[in-house]
Amino acid sequence: MADQIPPKNPSASDEIDLGQLLDLIKKGMNNFGNFFLRIFIYLRRNALKLGGLIIIGLGISFGLNQIISKKLKTDVIVRPNFESKNYLYDVVDELASNISSRNESFFKEMDISTEDLEGFSLEVGSIEDEEVKTEEVVLNEMKYLEVLENFKNESFVIDILRSELSEKSVIDHKITFTYKDAEKGPAIVEKLMAYINTNEYFNGLKAVYAENAKLRIDKNTLLIEQIDQLVDNYSKGLLAEKQKSGTGVVYMEKENTLNVPSLLNLKDRLLKEIEDKRLEVAQQTGVLSVLNFGKTQEVSTSFFNQTYFLIPTILVVGFIMLSFFKYLELKAKEIE
Repeated sequence: MADQIPPKNPSASDEIDLGQLLDLIKKGMNNFGNFFLRIFIYLRRNALKLGGLIIIGLGISFGLNQIISKKLKTDVIVRPNFESKNYLYDVVDELASNISSRNESFFKEMDISTEDLEGFSLEVGSIEDEEVKTEEVVLNEMKYLEVLENFKNESFVIDILRSELSEKSVIDHKITFTYKDAEKGPAIVEKLMAYINTNEYFNGLKAVYAENAKLRIDKNTLLIEQIDQLVDNYSKGLLAEKQKSGTGVVYMEKENTLNVPSLLNLKDRLLKEIEDKRLEVAQQTGVLSVLNFGKTQEVSTSFFNQTYFLIPTILVVGFIMLSFFKYLELKAKEIE
């Protein structure tokens, strides 16, 4: 019979004193509770001082709001024409730089006094709205591409695709003008917008785009007439074959068949492009199409940036920090 090995007894270091663990937990909870009690006692002792600081802070905030004029703004939503997005950002930077430097000769041409530009600023940013496409829209676009595939050797297909891609790539932008004077500010905004929306190079492009749009409308109109003629001749041919057979049933050879639904679908797209081109010419009256020229409105700030909240908070936090440093100083003297 093999010798039995007696089990090892756990060493003292491996044993867990449950009583000591409970004492540590109890002591920690007591310290935690004492911490909140000390905070309560501190707030109770200094309630009048803290309340006074809050009232003083509100009074200072009210006084500052009476002295400092509130900022106003005008938002102008625009759409860059003729691929003028880079120009838009450059001209806004140019205006902001001249406003900052108070360039009198620059603004004299626009009949703007530099004194009226006190507190005036502007910035621009893109407005990107994600387009949500339904299944029906996707299917219609696929059918449209299938129709264009049948006419891939025609030159007008390239123009149509280029127009569609250009329309998809255009992003609206918002120019925000900020100012203090409710009377002079809007007038300055109109003058600056007139300056932004006038450029010799893009004015020349505008004339070219208008001429190209007119040519596209004329070509689409001619294509629509040809489609109508093809469909009309095809219908007459069917009717003639039907009368000739006398049975009411017409058998057409494959090479004589015409994809009428595809032609009608193409006709609808050509009509839509004509409408878009006419609208495009009407909208592209300048470098930018002004989609919305906003009214004067007060600049809204978040709750934490408002002086009614900020100044009382600074005073209260400052008083608490001062009390904390005094407490640390007292403890340091006790150690010494």
